[in-house]
Amino acid sequence: MRTSMNALEEALESPDPSTALAGAWEGLDLGERVADAVTWDGTGDELLALTAAQACLAARTLLPLPGSGRPHHLDASDIQPGHGGLAPYADLLDRAHRALAYLAEQDLQLGEAAAHAATAARALAAVRQL
Repeated sequence: MRTSMNALEEALESPDPSTALAGAWEGLDLGERVADAVTWDGTGDELLALTAAQACLAARTLLPLPGSGRPHHLDASDIQPGHGGLAPYADLLDRAHRALAYLAEQDLQLGEAAAHAATAARALAAVRQL
């Protein structure tokens, strides 16, 4: 799983806008699936997990579909227990937010997507803080 996360992180830091947008779309897709999984696993605040999932979806719908690639594999066992288990995914959403915020200087719609990504990152980071 770490290899695919590294690839997403590299895409989000790409100077090529289309690569960064594709990375953001894929990162938001992964973030949504993680948030969906923890919504039902009983290990944290279900409403925050649902908020994260909805914010990921809202951001992703504002982005163009990636030109290539496929969703990153996610198995429930990939999500580590405890608060720290969600940290890599919350960090990925935060990176997506920063990439979109940078690109938003050129497009208002990307600014809205960046705001949704930030909401998703904060909500997912807080899911297991109890």
